[in-house]
Amino acid sequence: MRDSRSRIKGEISEYFKNEILYPGIRAEYENGFEEMILLNKAFALMLTEEKIIDSKSAKEILNGLTFVEEDFGYDDLDGKFEELYFNIEQKLIQKIGVKIGGKLHTGRSRNDIYATLWRMEVRRSLWNLFQQIINLQETLLMKVKENADVVITGYTHMQPAQPITVGFYYSAVLSVLNRDFCRLKDAYGRVNLSPYGAAALAGTGFPINREALNDLLGFEGVLENTLDCVSSKDYLLEVESALSIMMINLSRVIQDHYIWATNEFGILDIDGALAVCSSIMPQKKNPVALELAKAKAAHIIGALMSSICALKNTPFSLCMDLFESHSQYWNGQKETGHVLTLLNETLKQSTIKRNLTYAQAKANFSTVTALADLLVQQFNVSFAEAHDIVGHMVGVTIEHGLSIEAMNSNLLKTASQKILGYEIHLADEEIVAVLEPMANVQSKISMGSPGASSLEKMIANSEIQLNKEKVWLRDKINQVEQAYQTILQKEAGL
Repeated sequence: MRDSRSRIKGEISEYFKNEILYPGIRAEYENGFEEMILLNKAFALMLTEEKIIDSKSAKEILNGLTFVEEDFGYDDLDGKFEELYFNIEQKLIQKIGVKIGGKLHTGRSRNDIYATLWRMEVRRSLWNLFQQIINLQETLLMKVKENADVVITGYTHMQPAQPITVGFYYSAVLSVLNRDFCRLKDAYGRVNLSPYGAAALAGTGFPINREALNDLLGFEGVLENTLDCVSSKDYLLEVESALSIMMINLSRVIQDHYIWATNEFGILDIDGALAVCSSIMPQKKNPVALELAKAKAAHIIGALMSSICALKNTPFSLCMDLFESHSQYWNGQKETGHVLTLLNETLKQSTIKRNLTYAQAKANFSTVTALADLLVQQFNVSFAEAHDIVGHMVGVTIEHGLSIEAMNSNLLKTASQKILGYEIHLADEEIVAVLEPMANVQSKISMGSPGASSLEKMIANSEIQLNKEKVWLRDKINQVEQAYQTILQKEAGL
């Protein structure tokens, strides 16, 4: 057996071993056991190819690692070995002896091993999140198409502003989610860089081939400076930041749907599969999927804060603070996945009450900006004057407790006389037409507006972007999986 604590006289305390080290080792096993085996095999292959160890020793090491991979379980974990790497090394040495098994650690350190392992683990965890984002984008795109003609009131300051369509709303959500994907994709590129072969911090005197290690483990490039390799955790902050931004964006969308499902708005019907009843009030249908999604969006933000605080003011080298800095990431990324899926399922199993949203948009004065636009277009008045005229009409109508139908030609004459000093004449039919919600929506012709032609262009662009994302993700996963396959092929060829 190898005594890795030979420099330290004395055993680890029972508390430190069982309450601090063991839970961390168990978490390492759950999150990265497969990757730990692979990075060990990759190193053994590289040592052989560079003739640092002989092929006979390498074959024994690789066979031993395969044994560990198949035979090592929770019961083998022991806090006295400090971390997962030493637990695996002890199991390997038990199988093949320290004379051969000890050669695997030539020219490397736990420092570069863990710097590499963390990046491999985070990389894999992001694949699932990327796929869940794509799944949500596909649902949003479906919702855009299904609701392109469903009028709904657009709000600013939570007050009726202008009519839009539900499809246009979901197109906006799709746009921000596309940017979230891009932010995370950019972060992924900096995650997927190899620190392997950096040893403790200063490199090694052995002719380690870091490019070969990079290729065998599916990384996209080698981090050059060996101190940077073992010291940096900025990639984790970047991933958590990108995920936090996405959760903030989606929490706002979720909040809209939460409000829409209230009795006061009453425009969103959520399927009972995503709701629960009250224990006391028989009439209740609580949209808890939305509540949970909003709450779970906080976990990755907490993980980001935890990482930032753990890393702040640490030495720019490896220390246990770096291990602790990602302790909340795993729960955060899991809950982020739950948010994406909960929102996705809610969108699939909810229906906008189109007749009610249309009636609301028709009645709540959200269409009157179009009347001001028409006055500018037909009567050579400034928009400021037109705004004041229509504002006066709205004020009089509301003051007298009347509906929007009271905004007729007579009221326009009165308002224009007051504001301009002369009357403007429009037929009642023209006023009714310009205040009609769908016509109001379709009158918007500027780029990115909710009009049909503009929305069709945005749909087409979103489809192109979504297809690019699918190809990108497939290529990234294939790159890593092919690299891992190369490890197995080289192992078999020894």
